[in-house]
Amino acid sequence: MVASRKRKQKDKSTTSHSAQISRHATVKSPLSPSNGDLHAKPNARQKVRHVPFNSLLAVPAPRQPPLQLIGWGEGDCGQLGFDIPAGANKPKRNTWVERMIEEGQFGGQGAGLVSVAAGGMHSLFVDEAGSVWSFGINDDAALGRKTIKIDEEDVDMVTKVPTSLPGKITGLVDEGFHAVKVFAGDSLSLAISETGQVRSWGCFRGNGGVVGFSPNSQLQFTPISVLDLKDDGVVSAAIGDNYALLLTASGHIYTFGCGEEGQLGRRVLERRKIHGTVPERVVLGTRRRRARVIGAGANHSFATDEDGIVWAWGVNSKGQTGTGVDDPHVDAEVRLPKRVLKLSKGELGGATVVQIAGGNLHTLFLTNDGDVYACGLSSEGQLGLPEDHPAFRDRPFPDFLAEPTRVPFPDSDDPVEHISCGTHNNMAVTRSGALYSWGRQVVGELGVGEDDGFRPTPTAIVRREGGRWRAEAVSCGGQHCLALVRRKT
Repeated sequence: MVASRKRKQKDKSTTSHSAQISRHATVKSPLSPSNGDLHAKPNARQKVRHVPFNSLLAVPAPRQPPLQLIGWGEGDCGQLGFDIPAGANKPKRNTWVERMIEEGQFGGQGAGLVSVAAGGMHSLFVDEAGSVWSFGINDDAALGRKTIKIDEEDVDMVTKVPTSLPGKITGLVDEGFHAVKVFAGDSLSLAISETGQVRSWGCFRGNGGVVGFSPNSQLQFTPISVLDLKDDGVVSAAIGDNYALLLTASGHIYTFGCGEEGQLGRRVLERRKIHGTVPERVVLGTRRRRARVIGAGANHSFATDEDGIVWAWGVNSKGQTGTGVDDPHVDAEVRLPKRVLKLSKGELGGATVVQIAGGNLHTLFLTNDGDVYACGLSSEGQLGLPEDHPAFRDRPFPDFLAEPTRVPFPDSDDPVEHISCGTHNNMAVTRSGALYSWGRQVVGELGVGEDDGFRPTPTAIVRREGGRWRAEAVSCGGQHCLALVRRKT
């Protein structure tokens, strides 16, 4: 996910988490011995057990050493969660989180974190107790808790602790909501529980300004339920700058938020744009087609269906949907889901896309065999391809690739297991725990020890060999990044 709120550099002229893979749905129908009918219906007293198409998120089993937090990039607004708000151009340990782990504040002695999300200028994480913590800017209610200003400093209304330090969202605790995973956008936040419930807070910003969850409220300071489907829980989410996608256990996709540029994958009339903030279903060609994976960039969206076909919709001004570009003016937006090129199972040698992450104007696709593919804007290393890559020869457009192209990594025997995109930067975590970075930076978001510039190809910032830490997950925000790491034993 990428978020663009209050960036130091924003591309206005060109308008910028792990997928859950599960078993296919089956229905167990006992045979009737009385008539020998191989297609007999079950006895009326016997219950038919429906196995969900997608499994609900499972609570991670406790592991030692615990997952800790590191961060880098812009941090002046507290979005890194450090004791003293400041940025960093290299990964820096969060000593506040380390102290909380030592004190047993995250679910018992030695308990750590399980999920992290970096937004526009705010951040979230989930601890082993299922509590959600937030920190950073709360101007648009992104923190899920009310704050006030004391002596020119924003603090929690109840605890009076500065918002630059993580604060627990007590509204979720009070209702017994056990979070497993969190997601963050520009000023939008979302959490999913182990039972498939969804809570969201914050706001959307459309072309006409702030748009709330309802006509009566622009800013949602506390978590609310946004989708409650009987017998169909939510298993995953993806958030763009100002909209979100939800994937259910039955394989259905719902979208809500601002969709002026086709991000929602369905038609939203301008005079009824508030209806866009109510989740409604997106159809991938036919209503019977089910989804396994969803993903989002700043203003473009994706899904992988049960046959391994990848679909995209939204802004395509630089080929970031991967659906192809014949005329940049005609193909600048994809209003309804359209097939992505070059990523079918046949073209991938039987592999399928299991995670999709987008930046401002580019996209990454991760396959189940650990390969990464990229498309979109390529002018400053966003795609991770060397300058002499064959894809750049005789291409029809000088600054972007409209078809996904495989990204080479230094260690071919260390497959990638997780990806994330920032505005113009990217991160990838490998099976061995290495963390790679590439693209453009403005305030150190690449984590390579420099404030600006770019790296055109993947560069290790947490190495496979040596060092004390292995990376487990990473999330890129507007101009900052957070990662969950575990001490090597």
